[in-house]
Amino acid sequence: MPRFILDERDTRTVYELEKDAVRIGRALDNDIPILDLRASREHCRVERHGDQFVLLDLGSQNGTRLNGQLVDRSALKRGDQIGVGSARLWFERAPPPDEAGATDASAGLMTGVIDEGRDRLERLQRITRALNSELHLEPLLRIIVDHLVELSGAERGFLVLTGEEGGRPRAQVARNFEQEDVQDPEQSFSASIVRRVMETGDPVVTANAVEDPRFADQLSINAIRARSVLCLPFRLRGKVLGAVYVDNRLQKGIFGDAEVSTLLSLADLAAAAIERAWLYDTNERQLRELEVLNQRLSMRVETQGRELTEVKDRLRRAGESEGVYPQIIGRSRTMREVLRMLDKIVQTEEPVLITGESGTGKELIARAIHSKGTRARQAFLSENCAALTDTLLESELFGHVKGAFTGAERDKKGLFELADKGTLFLDEVADMSPEMQKKLLRALQEGEIRPVGGKAVRKVDVRIVSASNKRLDRLVRSGEFREDLYYRLRVLTIDLPPLRDRKDDIPLLVEHFLKLGAGPHRAPRPLGPGVMEALLAHAWPGNIRELENEVKRMLALSGETVTLDSLSPGLRGAARGGGAPEDDEVVRDLNELVEQVERREIEKALRVAEGNKTRAADLLGISRFTLQRKLEKYDMGQGGG
Repeated sequence: MPRFILDERDTRTVYELEKDAVRIGRALDNDIPILDLRASREHCRVERHGDQFVLLDLGSQNGTRLNGQLVDRSALKRGDQIGVGSARLWFERAPPPDEAGATDASAGLMTGVIDEGRDRLERLQRITRALNSELHLEPLLRIIVDHLVELSGAERGFLVLTGEEGGRPRAQVARNFEQEDVQDPEQSFSASIVRRVMETGDPVVTANAVEDPRFADQLSINAIRARSVLCLPFRLRGKVLGAVYVDNRLQKGIFGDAEVSTLLSLADLAAAAIERAWLYDTNERQLRELEVLNQRLSMRVETQGRELTEVKDRLRRAGESEGVYPQIIGRSRTMREVLRMLDKIVQTEEPVLITGESGTGKELIARAIHSKGTRARQAFLSENCAALTDTLLESELFGHVKGAFTGAERDKKGLFELADKGTLFLDEVADMSPEMQKKLLRALQEGEIRPVGGKAVRKVDVRIVSASNKRLDRLVRSGEFREDLYYRLRVLTIDLPPLRDRKDDIPLLVEHFLKLGAGPHRAPRPLGPGVMEALLAHAWPGNIRELENEVKRMLALSGETVTLDSLSPGLRGAARGGGAPEDDEVVRDLNELVEQVERREIEKALRVAEGNKTRAADLLGISRFTLQRKLEKYDMGQGGG
């Protein structure tokens, strides 16, 4: 049966406890209760492990000492001394009371000052860490007062700040040794002692305030019935802002020079921590105020946005476009109508069909629909349906699995899957075969695709923008294009006018292309006499693409000024009134005329493109596949890429 001998307040008590765990602390239900207020309610525990006993600290405020050293866990042996606050607890064997007293006295002479100083330093270090861990003012003040009570061995502690002029000082924080808030704090401390300290800046210490002649006429002292009282000035940047007040209503004379010195040190640490917390709280308050200002600013911006929308609506009603489309050049009446339609389309998710002759800028419109719409952050992909065979087009659109056909060496994702959540532009859809039209229709109806050679279907979410230079409605009537697919594609439509119907835009387009040709740091070359008139007189069957290529030719062949000599022969002849007169009575074969024009323009394009078929096809506004078919048709064998 383990034996414990407790020495506290000149009294020795022996405990013989047949238990595997002996609880030690200030709470009355402990196996060994300790009276010292510096002991925690559940301070430490002694556990039996076979024949061995182990001492465990339970996270106490002031720590547990074994033979003078702070420990968290340590084995006990016979004669060991356990220190809990000022109490000493001997394990199994203790020196006689007189001898223990003599030992304590000699230890006090030799090591008491060292142990006391070390204990005070360790406490201040622990308190410093606690103060530095809290940034907010209110919880920080509670931490400060709790440590004031702990360090001084007081029953209660108050942090008192100056009140209004002539008014009673008020307790900012009031706590007891149980780390609980004191009820009715304003009536629990001596306002007269606090006033004296704040007025003089000197500490007040009394061993028994009730009997102290300095306070004989103070009614509050008798009402509070405080015995030991210690009150220190609380300074911040040299200015007395209040007082630190601790007391004990049960014991006399518990505050001495050591407590005064310790609390003065703590007050200095607390002042710095309070200033830091005050600055932090001030910054947080200013941040909240800034957030409120930001909210007000956001509301103001929102209001101005609504006003701007109203202005845009008025402008739109006046015939102007709402949106900004920097790549679309044109102010003619027909283009303003196109842009107004574009304003409405970009706000939707529906399929769009863009119609118009080759070279009118259908892909440019498709990109504008994507970039100004809700899918702008997702992918925009395009495919020319006339440039590929059915097998290749199906693979491009829907992907394929490894081994689906010769050359399919690995799985490949199609454009539908790559453009998921984005936009897919299908150019020249009129040139799709009936079989491909059927497969495209199924993909649009079901919202899913099946790769070539694959079995599993994959869900996709793609906005379809399609284009054609042919009249799809006529192809539907002739049975060359599926009616159901036609209605799927043309939920919304934009019909782009040919350049001959918007000649007012030619000067703007020429200026734009001249700037592009000049580069970012050079001024565009000026046009010489008659050049713009020649450009305006031309019919532009190739539309904007033809005009752009003509400007490139002009820049390549001209000097500092663009002259008529740099224009294509057809434009020069029209400008100078040249050319053979036409006999209005002679009817020529259209097929011959078409062949002559196509041969001449193809030869010219191949010459400008230096034999590169891909570039030549681009200049002509047709696909490379179409160009190859025309070369074969007219027996115009050509090399090149």
